[in-house]
Amino acid sequence: MKSKLLALLATLAVMLSAGLPANAAPSEPAYQAINAQSIWDRGITGEGTTVAIIDQGVNLTHPYFQDQIIDGYCFVEVTSSYVCPNGTREQSGVEAASQRKLGSLYVASEDHGNMVAGIVAGNPTTQAPGGIAPGSNLLMANVDLTLSGILAALRYIDQRKEELNIVALSMSWGGYFTEIPREWLRCDTNPELQQMSQVLKSLRDGGVIPFASAGNTPTLDIATSLFPSCLQDAVAVGSVNQTSQVSWYVTMSEKLELLAPDYTISANTFSYIRSSGTSAAAPLVAGSHALLRQAFPDHSAEQVLSAMKVSGKPIDDVIRKNIPMVDLQAAHLLLSNTAAGATITPQPAAGQVLNVGTFNGKIVVYAKGYKGATLSWRIAGKWQKVTVTSDFQAFDRLTSAIGMTVTIDLYLNGKTPAAFSKTVVTK
Repeated sequence: MKSKLLALLATLAVMLSAGLPANAAPSEPAYQAINAQSIWDRGITGEGTTVAIIDQGVNLTHPYFQDQIIDGYCFVEVTSSYVCPNGTREQSGVEAASQRKLGSLYVASEDHGNMVAGIVAGNPTTQAPGGIAPGSNLLMANVDLTLSGILAALRYIDQRKEELNIVALSMSWGGYFTEIPREWLRCDTNPELQQMSQVLKSLRDGGVIPFASAGNTPTLDIATSLFPSCLQDAVAVGSVNQTSQVSWYVTMSEKLELLAPDYTISANTFSYIRSSGTSAAAPLVAGSHALLRQAFPDHSAEQVLSAMKVSGKPIDDVIRKNIPMVDLQAAHLLLSNTAAGATITPQPAAGQVLNVGTFNGKIVVYAKGYKGATLSWRIAGKWQKVTVTSDFQAFDRLTSAIGMTVTIDLYLNGKTPAAFSKTVVTK
């Protein structure tokens, strides 16, 4: 019976090896939730970009990955019983991206790498939608997720970032340290993570944005999130469910920066599965970033990331409020209206108006179409913060004299600069 089962698995691998045309792909609610179709309709699929992934490897014969993997890297600790595909402890090249095998058969249970890679750049088939950026290439780093293995993979990716035009890194794993001094809770000062932090900074300085899953431990407002998402230069990504609510299990802290759906259909070792966890959210954001980098090659990586945050649909959690969920249509519109090198500021939606004026020595802020939003601004070193309670509302503040020149930087929902900074003379 065992030999028959193994033969069946081998047959499945052969049966799935033929790719299918992209126009056969089924629709995917997770992609609809972030308005991906609007950017695909412009012919943007991630072409010319590469997304790096650190995870388990992939089944290189799976139709989802035919011609998608352009490089791989493998690293295994000397104390491990595993080896890289060529039998050594370190390997590079496409074959190094391979999922672990026992003999000639893939270890089917080690399918996490297939899931995350498929979400980024899988080939569309009749059974699965393909990745969010199916035109992107993949560099798959297949390591044993020890600190030394992770660091080796990060260094390899850093070395190849320019040659392969790597624009994003996806990391769907993480952990805590046990029995550590309390001062190590500040992730960026944890001595065990200093080298990792340095390489992440080098990647980000070179235009590669590292995205990391926030974690699946349902804690709220914790001192630090999991590493690597807790590190300063890693963008922590949480997930939302099919009702666009923050998933119950998300590890929540102030470090979390973006949200994305957790339910995309993707690959497993021999077939397809419905994804889950913040593991699914990080590669979806990384692939979305690659789409926008193709669409706006003259904008910097940081501009594109800022646009994704500023334009995201605000989602409230139990404690955190207004966490942005990726909205590709809104991000594309915002970048279209922002010159390369300029500060990213949100564009008002139809029917929304923010303005500043003066009257009888008062500064007056007008808001239309922002009911429920929080506005804040600073005048003469003092902050004012208000909640808009109706569709049209005006707020005024008395200044010290007529004829003063005052610059007002208006902020929306606590963190995001609104569409303008305005200088007025009080009247």
